[in-house]
Amino acid sequence: MSPAPIAPRPAGQRASLPVTRRGSPLARTSLVVYVVLLIYGSLSPWTGWRALGVNPLAFLGAPWPAYVTGFDLALNVLAYVPLGLLMALTLHPRPRGLPAILVATALAACVSVLIEALQNYLPARIASNLDVLTNVGGAALGALAGTALAPALIDDRRLQQARRLWLRPHSAALLLLAALWPLAQIHPGPMLFGNGELDRDLISTVLGMFDRTLPVFDASQFAAAEVLVTACGMLAAGAALTAAMKQRAPRLRMLLMMLGAALATKAITYGHEFGPERAFAWLTPGAVAGLAVGWLAVTAAAATVSARAAAALAAAALLLLVVAVNVVPPNPYHAQWLAAWQPGRLRDVAAASDWLAQAWPYALLAVLLWSLRQRRPPVRPSQGQ
Repeated sequence: MSPAPIAPRPAGQRASLPVTRRGSPLARTSLVVYVVLLIYGSLSPWTGWRALGVNPLAFLGAPWPAYVTGFDLALNVLAYVPLGLLMALTLHPRPRGLPAILVATALAACVSVLIEALQNYLPARIASNLDVLTNVGGAALGALAGTALAPALIDDRRLQQARRLWLRPHSAALLLLAALWPLAQIHPGPMLFGNGELDRDLISTVLGMFDRTLPVFDASQFAAAEVLVTACGMLAAGAALTAAMKQRAPRLRMLLMMLGAALATKAITYGHEFGPERAFAWLTPGAVAGLAVGWLAVTAAAATVSARAAAALAAAALLLLVVAVNVVPPNPYHAQWLAAWQPGRLRDVAAASDWLAQAWPYALLAVLLWSLRQRRPPVRPSQGQ
């Protein structure tokens, strides 16, 4: 039997392209990172673990807490809105609609119950069924928003085309870590963009094994170190973002947005903790010089180097950054500022940001090394073979 003839398309009518519906790697990666940060912040300070000999889920049937504030309830809701949003985006395109909202909310509820159950074993924490209820409410709001936004954020043809034109394949991890860099500046590090600081006692012990001690710096040496650290931190983040983007992407615009977000985060954090008059106290002469050097290096790299070269440059900058941050001795002036750092009721956020500031360079370095391994050029056979 011959196939039926295809009716001709009317003149002037364009063929409609099917919408490609697929999951979002960036949403999946973001979900994993957010869950890790949520668990870390909720279980800080991670010390004093003990067993009370009670059912860890007994808090679910306990009476409502006798004392609770509206701030705490609002914080519980807001903390789980991104979780529900990311879960809905991760589940897209299957399931969709109401099933997606229910599944995302149920998964977020499991995360909340698990965290509250683990808090039973920490003396500084109290498991609460009201926390679970508010967490679930926040997750439901986020799941509702995620389900509504998923078609526009993931399925839209224009966004899909922009992603294909601007972003390199398998760049979700690099993009996410570049987006987390501004958040890593919440922690009042020793120098601007000075992330990756390890335990000073551990460093002193390691140096002592080689009969070495931390050097002693004067004011000029501290300023020179801050120039180096600021420039390396900026170059590492900027080159990593460059490695994730193609040449036709608006690289400079994206780099400027990322840098602006990092500086705004630092100013808002200092203004909140130390007063509006000290919102820019971190903008020292060394930081200003480091910003100038770093911006020149980042813009030159974005305009000239390939993705592989940008990844290698970012890895080199990260190695220099973590060495400098951990070898430069503590600044007495910064120690006085750090002593006044009081996260207050935002201790979960502060704990997560502290851990993010410490882990960010090492996580980015691991992703960059993996990226360099994946992008390694193939070995060409010699002409004699």
